[in-house]
Amino acid sequence: MCLLEYAPLSGPSAGLKAGSGGGMIRWPTGRAAEGEMKMNTALAVGVPRGLLHFTAADGARWVARLAEAEFGGVNAGVWFFAGEPVRVPAPGRKGVEAWADDWLDQGTPGERMRGVYPDNAVRRLLEKQAFRDTYALRLAPTLEAVLDASASLEGHTVAVVLLTEAPADGAAVVSTLKRASRYPLFWVFIGAGASGDESCYLGVLDTLGDEPEDPANLTVLKVDNWSSVTQWFTARRVRRAVDRWRRATPTG
Repeated sequence: MCLLEYAPLSGPSAGLKAGSGGGMIRWPTGRAAEGEMKMNTALAVGVPRGLLHFTAADGARWVARLAEAEFGGVNAGVWFFAGEPVRVPAPGRKGVEAWADDWLDQGTPGERMRGVYPDNAVRRLLEKQAFRDTYALRLAPTLEAVLDASASLEGHTVAVVLLTEAPADGAAVVSTLKRASRYPLFWVFIGAGASGDESCYLGVLDTLGDEPEDPANLTVLKVDNWSSVTQWFTARRVRRAVDRWRRATPTG
């Protein structure tokens, strides 16, 4: 398992440390303590066919730590989805690492190669058949759930959605995103491909921006690993995109 920790840096290679099986989390120096970027944060993780891919698991841990350091925590909700979304408890008093160990632990690379996986909470949900309609990944119901949850919150909301494959309901996704563009809600879609895969194909999400009427309150990023350098540059891109949108978007 890749252990991800927050450590402010002045550059992508500053202060690198060796982690257990991978680089530790890094991003540009946070500003949450100054109150400049505090906002609501939601997290959604795709589990197509009930599979929590290790790049999505490591990415979800990274997002939770980023939200805690930059935006004040994941207070707008956490969902796992294949068809209908399943809302799960957000990181609480025990902290992000304890939450991530319970929900996201994927074991060591050697264990994964041998087909040995830990008994994480997502696996327990799968055994209870919590993820239905898993033959095709549907994203629109999760977007609706995030939109509904954010409607009762004050201020800006940023929702990070981790995907390892393209959603099958492209038309519904675009329709929902257009409706959501009327609200102070910014979407960060991250395509997390397998190591060595240069691009995680995200279907309709890859086409957003091609048409004049497409919503602008979103960004689509791609990663093929969660190395220290990837984490730093991804965090910088997320923060810059969110900051630009926040300055241009009133909250009422």
